[in-house]
Parts: sequence; C-alpha cells; structure tokens
Amino acid sequence: MIKLADKKIVQLFFLIVLLKIINGYVFTYINHTYFKLDNLIFEKLSEKEILFMAVVLSPIIETLIFQLVLFRLLNKIGIHNSLIIIVLMSFAFSQVHWYHWLYVVAAFVSGLFLNYFYVCVYKNKNELIAVLLTIVLHSSYNLFGFLFVE
Repeated sequence: MIKLADKKIVQLFFLIVLLKIINGYVFTYINHTYFKLDNLIFEKLSEKEILFMAVVLSPIIETLIFQLVLFRLLNKIGIHNSLIIIVLMSFAFSQVHWYHWLYVVAAFVSGLFLNYFYVCVYKNKNELIAVLLTIVLHSSYNLFGFLFVE
C-alpha cells in the first residue's frame, strides 16, 4: 500500500521535473535571445557519449558528491538549517557547470530544485531513497534536455 508520504514524494518528483524543464527553457531562451553563449565542451563528443554522460554518469557522480557527501559534511560541521544547506549545495553544484556564466546561474537554480527534493526525501524517507530518487530525477531531466532542448 502506498502511504500519503509516498504520494507526496511522487508529486514532488514530477513537480520538480516540470520546474527544471521550465528552468531549462527559460535559460535557453535568455541565452539564444540575448547572449548566444556556446557550450563548446560538448563539440568533441559523440551523441552516444553525451547521452551516457548526461543521463547515466553525471547524475550518479553529481548526486553522490553534491547531495550525499556534501549534505553529510554540512551536517557534520553543524549546519542543520535546510535552507542554508540547499543554497550551499546548489552553489557547489553550479561551480562544476562552468560552460559559461549563464549556465552557472541556470545550474544554481536547477541545483536548488534538486537539493530541495533531496532534502525533502531524506527527511521523509531515508538517505538511500533520497540518493536513488535524486539520481532518477537528475537523469530524467537530463534525458529530456538531451532529447528536446538545443
């Protein structure tokens, strides 16, 4: 039987996916309309390599580092305020997305969504479920971006 908390997590999952998609389109629109900044780092990779990195490798590595490890570290040093934790984890997440300055801003906003989701699931379930669902969330969003966003 599915508990109410489980339904809320599923609803939050799909809400965050939707918000991340909107975030991606907004920043893509801003970039194409006003800046035309390029992500040249991906030009040397094949579509299969980009797909593997975006949908499998990056979500796993980034979730382990920027949610699991960083959340544990921040708690260990005495930071327990969820808002501060989410902002710090999002800032760290954005710093590995230096394709150009606008992408860093978009990654920070995206990180806010991912980290909010992680913290909510962590508090309502447990660490393992939070990690696994955040990986799936991150992968889902990246797959959507790979398939539908320039």
